[in-house]
Amino acid sequence: MRIVTDNAVDLPLEIIEKYNIYIMPINVMFGSEEFLSGVNLDHPQAMTSDQFYAKTASITDVNWPKTSQPTPFQYVEAYEKMIAEGENEFITITVGEKLSGTYASAVMAHKELEGKATFHLVDSAAGSIAMGFQVSEAARLAAEGVDVDTILKRVDHIRKETVTCFMIDNLEYAVKGGRVSAWRSTVASLLKIKPIMTLEDGLVVEDSKVRSKRKALNAIIDFAKTRVGDRPVKIGVACAGNPQNGQELLEMATQSLNVVDTQLLNMAISIAINMGPGALGLFVMPMD
Repeated sequence: MRIVTDNAVDLPLEIIEKYNIYIMPINVMFGSEEFLSGVNLDHPQAMTSDQFYAKTASITDVNWPKTSQPTPFQYVEAYEKMIAEGENEFITITVGEKLSGTYASAVMAHKELEGKATFHLVDSAAGSIAMGFQVSEAARLAAEGVDVDTILKRVDHIRKETVTCFMIDNLEYAVKGGRVSAWRSTVASLLKIKPIMTLEDGLVVEDSKVRSKRKALNAIIDFAKTRVGDRPVKIGVACAGNPQNGQELLEMATQSLNVVDTQLLNMAISIAINMGPGALGLFVMPMD
């Protein structure tokens, strides 16, 4: 059984390599320039996170970064290669269906390849590390030989229990990505407001607003604490080009929550394009 996901996920490289997880690249455009964002891509148009953030330092309205989901053809091409290598069953976990058309592309690919392999499709209703928690657990259980129904139930449990909260620092990206209106962005910028966002039923929603980074970090911690209490948790922090802020949030979360495991990762390019450089996310998974 092979676990397949897409590059809206944030996962430690060692997990990807240990379980041979296939990550479908996301298409990234800077004006007329096109790239593929992915992990360990052997491709002339591959773009790393460091290259992405370096390029955002000199962008204009003409070459503002955008993404597009993998096409059904890209999925079919990837599956056919893995089938030729001997794979015959796949669990595919995509970025939330309400956040991207990636899920729809996978549906179309599965229909085209019907009869050639067994496909199980999961809408993570998330992205970044929240999605990564689901993918890594599915991969671990599959490697242990656990049956597919049990794996899918466990993934669904993680999806429902994971707490997600993040801060947007640069609202221009959220405006151009369609996440907030230009009017709200202007007001927030004038007042130096930092929106605190969460995931609710697979959609990004605003939880609160604060006026400094310190208050934003405290608000994120408080949000998580009210939902998980003193339960043992695994936490992940995703930072969009600001590792020092990410480390600060990780240390604060470790002091406030009953943490048994941590991750600090660069935010996936496809998420960072909508959240903007400076964004920070905290993802908390209860260890039931």
